[in-house]
Amino acid sequence: MTLTLAALALFAPVCAYIVLRVSGRRAWGVVQDGHVSQGAGVYRSVAVPTWKRGSPPFVVRAASFSSLLLGQMVVPGGLAALLGLLLLLESLGKTSREPLLLMGVLVLSAPTGLVVAIKLLIAGQAMARRGPGAITSTRSAARWAIWHNLALCAALAAVPSLEPAFASDQIAQLQVCYGYAVVSLAHALLLRRAARALEAYDAAQAADRAPADPAISASSA
Repeated sequence: MTLTLAALALFAPVCAYIVLRVSGRRAWGVVQDGHVSQGAGVYRSVAVPTWKRGSPPFVVRAASFSSLLLGQMVVPGGLAALLGLLLLLESLGKTSREPLLLMGVLVLSAPTGLVVAIKLLIAGQAMARRGPGAITSTRSAARWAIWHNLALCAALAAVPSLEPAFASDQIAQLQVCYGYAVVSLAHALLLRRAARALEAYDAAQAADRAPADPAISASSA
């Protein structure tokens, strides 16, 4: 059962990433692949640059795929938030005292969480195909993820002390929430590294402009 769920969770982002990478492979242009000597003799030999097809840095690939993977949570996350809101409203009408603060925190954090998921999808597809706004959208997704998860962690930390009906079984729920927040914060740092890698790639191409019809080395053709 666990393997089936994992396969279902990976299917959509894997397919999306492959399609985006194939459709955007020409967007990475060409980059220098060293130099070769041309010309006979010591004094007539000239170092001529060789070129290879460009490809996204590894950190960009990792950030792109993981953004698509986490961003797909916008659908189940939206449904879970709606269900949680309905359960919260139903519980408020009951006379029995139930632990509602944790559910309330999660419901209130849902709107910004959905914004983060949408921004991750936008950044993921932009990085995969090197879209014109890839750097901006990647930094925006990282910024939203950091602020959303820091605010969520602060609110979760207040739940045990402010909830009169807080029970020991809610500790496991808090741990799950904290775990996802830590993963999201770590991913936000990965996005910031990916944005810097994209900037470095753009700067390298701008510094070493390829000729109009560069000769691609056989190793990268």
